[in-house]
Amino acid sequence: MAANLLPVAECGRAARPPRLKQFGLTRRTSSNSIETMWHTKTITTLIVVLLFAGCSQNHTRSVELRLPVPPTLQTPAPQNETAPPSQKAALRRHPDHLLSNEAAPADLWDRVRRGFRLLDNAPDTLPNSLSWYEQRQYHMDRVAELSSPYLYFVLEEVEKRGMPSEIALLPIVESDYRPFAYSRSGAAGIWQFIPSTGKHYGLVQNAWYDGRRDIYTATHAALDFLQDLHDRLNNDWLLALAAYNSGGTTVERAVKTARRNGKSGDFWSIRSLLPRETRHYIPKLLAISTIVKEPQRHNIVLKKIPNEPRITHITIEGRISLQVAARLAGLSIHDFRQLNPAFNYLMTPPDGPHHLMLPVDSAASFKWRLAQLDPGERLGQITHTVSAGESLSTIASQYDTTVVALKRANDLRGSLIYVGDKLNIPVAGTTTPSGTLPADTTHTVSDGDTLWGLARRYRVTISQLEKWNALTTGQPLMPGQQLIVLPRNPI
Repeated sequence: MAANLLPVAECGRAARPPRLKQFGLTRRTSSNSIETMWHTKTITTLIVVLLFAGCSQNHTRSVELRLPVPPTLQTPAPQNETAPPSQKAALRRHPDHLLSNEAAPADLWDRVRRGFRLLDNAPDTLPNSLSWYEQRQYHMDRVAELSSPYLYFVLEEVEKRGMPSEIALLPIVESDYRPFAYSRSGAAGIWQFIPSTGKHYGLVQNAWYDGRRDIYTATHAALDFLQDLHDRLNNDWLLALAAYNSGGTTVERAVKTARRNGKSGDFWSIRSLLPRETRHYIPKLLAISTIVKEPQRHNIVLKKIPNEPRITHITIEGRISLQVAARLAGLSIHDFRQLNPAFNYLMTPPDGPHHLMLPVDSAASFKWRLAQLDPGERLGQITHTVSAGESLSTIASQYDTTVVALKRANDLRGSLIYVGDKLNIPVAGTTTPSGTLPADTTHTVSDGDTLWGLARRYRVTISQLEKWNALTTGQPLMPGQQLIVLPRNPI
């Protein structure tokens, strides 16, 4: 708003009456001059009075600022059954516990507990599931360790949609939060999407990439799927969760049967009509939620997880070797693949853009380092200058490759190298100039395959197979699972 303009005097300072000479008058005047002087004095007096009045009114100015209130902080109107669907959907996205002035907890488990809503109506039918978890402290330790990189992100997405926070614990039931989990029915990832459902919800699945294992896209797809089931099944979350496991049609059919028999049609009334796995699926989730809610009561110690983001999502243009990307992010290839498990090769697909999950504290430096790379370096065309004391064996170990691969990449017949020699380092997952898939870089697990047998077949070590594929020691292989193997001469 423009300021008030004061033509003669400033606010807070008295204005001097104008001198007569300013009006062309003198003290020696005729009667006409005297009359003119009288009018002049009158005008001068009025000007001074008006100036003082203006200053008194404008000395202190009050300005009202109208700033937009962020949508997440606006207080929602009371929800009622007569609200239109669009209004109900808007209210659903802002649950009460997100709008309170309560301080944010330091432990992420406390934040999870605040959003529990499914335990309110749980019957006392959880003794078996509870007992299983109560007797396995080591399992809960493992769950806390595996979920810690992802739980904050998943909970954030659950809260944004106004869903019960128990849903953030669903990947524990599905996969123990293991991104490379693979079932005999072909389900994959922390949310265990089968191929057809994943495709329906936009998860790309091809030779290079399996979106069902992508933490970012699969989480959004899973929550979309659950919301659709919730809307389809009378806005009942337990029915939606049961349908997530056994299918919407299966649950709808069970609900109709139960209602024909005079029952309510909720999960507990149709439980006996559902497949065996689904009958235990909901109790498992509620048992885990019960332990998270009151761990001490059940003699469990939950390892604390800081209530702060661990990972962030970035988009890059152009292809990049995952080994190079891991080095730019300051991670081992094992840890990098845990955050980016969707890639079937150690190279991003030919078509971009590409989405990566990175630790929050290294994302900015990753982008800066990436901008400094030459195109050849992005694709893993690494050159190593031999230093004193190095051998083909030590260099191969440094780059997670083998002596055989180094010899082949550098056309060496023997193992003799000299200080100052420049060696080309082969990187798995690179493509031919035509962009076709690399040869012998993946192995599809068959019945009877073991890491020991595959290590012998491809002349690598078990630890290398575990590192390349982000496998934990003792983790079983599943038929159909794809394993990355660096190019070798298989037996």
